[in-house]
Amino acid sequence: MDYHYRAYERTDMLKVRQFLSDAYGRLKQPNSWLIARWEFEIFFFQLRAGTLQDWERNIGLWEDDAGRLAAVASKDGDFYFQLDSNDPPDSLTGEMFDFIEGRTGREPAEYCKLAIPTFMSSLERLALSRGYGLLPDESDSAVSIVLDKEFPVLLPVGFRLCSGEEVSNSAKALGHIMAFQYPGTKDAERMLQFYGGIREAPGYCPELDLAVLNGQGEVVSFCNVFVDEANRIGMLEPVGTHPDYRRCGLGKAVIYEALNRLRSKGMVKAYTGPRQPFYERIGFVTEVELGVWCKRING
Repeated sequence: MDYHYRAYERTDMLKVRQFLSDAYGRLKQPNSWLIARWEFEIFFFQLRAGTLQDWERNIGLWEDDAGRLAAVASKDGDFYFQLDSNDPPDSLTGEMFDFIEGRTGREPAEYCKLAIPTFMSSLERLALSRGYGLLPDESDSAVSIVLDKEFPVLLPVGFRLCSGEEVSNSAKALGHIMAFQYPGTKDAERMLQFYGGIREAPGYCPELDLAVLNGQGEVVSFCNVFVDEANRIGMLEPVGTHPDYRRCGLGKAVIYEALNRLRSKGMVKAYTGPRQPFYERIGFVTEVELGVWCKRING
């Protein structure tokens, strides 16, 4: 079968979203992004901040003769290939490599980096043949948990749990800034200005946008969940807890509340990532590991 490249257009957003959902339905596991990461990249910040156009330049689409989407290349730090087969033809993936290397060559970046699932041996072999090497200290992963039981939600005294419509964008933005420790930066200034775009995402559910507030009304832990109803899965993005409030049970409580709400909606599994000891302690298991492959392009 022949595949044809074309540049991504903003009107393709829902088409790519549907492709990611269909690919999961066919493979029964992620081999790259789920719809949450796609929507998060677009709506969490870049759309409102006016940086979406720059991000979109690194997206490539490949369609078959009937116009059916067969593959997507996109970037979140590293490049990722979104495919609906775990053994795609080299003719297709070769064009995808050409695309990401061409994009890297136009940037100040010295290296082209691609995250490849460890079970996609044909893609790894192609990377090796093109001069890529596996980086020993970089990786990505997806962890999952089966929603086959009710999860105990134990919130310490002095804290309360709220859903999306009960918390302002500025409070959520500050919670994100503190959880990921970038106060006082230009990124923090922009986050305070533009946070809230996530509410515009197709998969956003206010009742699944959860936050734990302390006695002063500050967001100290949070968990937002996207839903793929066709595959009956939920995806946690973003998740975080203020460093001063960790190991108090807040992160576990807000995640377990989210999982229970997913169960009530008929979902059977939830995903997040990358792998962390915290996720393992509360019941998540590693489902997909991705190695990061690197090739010198510039310099």
